[in-house]
Amino acid sequence: MAMTGDELRAMRVRKRWTQSQLATHLKVTPQYVGMMERGEKDIQSHVEDAARSAMGDSDHPDLYVPDGALYREAQQAVLTALRQHPDLSLNGFRYNGFDKDPFEGAKSEHDSRARLFSDDSLAQVATAIRWIDSVKKIKTYKCGSYGAKHRAEKWGKENGLASYVANGALIAAAVHRKVGLRREKNNPNAELALDPDPMPEPKSGTFAHWLHKQVKRNDPIGDLARDAAQDRTFPVDTSSGPKLRSYMRSCWAIDAAIDALEDALTEWRGTKTRRVAKPSTGL
Repeated sequence: MAMTGDELRAMRVRKRWTQSQLATHLKVTPQYVGMMERGEKDIQSHVEDAARSAMGDSDHPDLYVPDGALYREAQQAVLTALRQHPDLSLNGFRYNGFDKDPFEGAKSEHDSRARLFSDDSLAQVATAIRWIDSVKKIKTYKCGSYGAKHRAEKWGKENGLASYVANGALIAAAVHRKVGLRREKNNPNAELALDPDPMPEPKSGTFAHWLHKQVKRNDPIGDLARDAAQDRTFPVDTSSGPKLRSYMRSCWAIDAAIDALEDALTEWRGTKTRRVAKPSTGL
């Protein structure tokens, strides 16, 4: 079966070659290499043989290379982001200290923007797109782009994608996915309307589900409900009294909080008993 454009691009990227370097070895133009990678030109058998001979074993066999569709989506994401934010670079938005940045200062803005289209950068954008798809979009600005990039890196590493994501790559993906974005004054970062750590949702019928509905009460159970609603580690998957008490004690809860838990469990069990009780027929 003939080599596909995606396979040719993956081989080149893992060799850390540019299209121009591969073109030199194949004795074609860089534009022709690009057309082969995009599937616009068939890869003839002699060209495939020459490519495999020239590139041999990959220098970076574990390097993440997005598939064709995601690679093209990453390219579109960068184009969309640059149309909306012409000063976006791989480092983030332009700021007053840009010229002194050791990574950016020696380059023109044009060169800095162009770096977003490199193979490495597009792999980062692709990873950020997939990470954003895995987290919750919200209406408030809750997540900074720099913190989000680190979360995307961890997620990428765990899922076989890029293990490094630049700030600008994360921002480009966020713009592409229409995530709410607010720029910070004179800062390369942005605030994003994402919640990368959403509160766990208790299942209907559980104690935690009932407790979350008590947050407006003005009593100890209401205090417990409000504390639980803000506690990401509160056990929402169990209604076991011993397990809940054990968790509370592990958090060094005061006696009054333990008492509130006992009262809440008693009240919750009462609601379940009333719910399953058969209605009286009056006979």
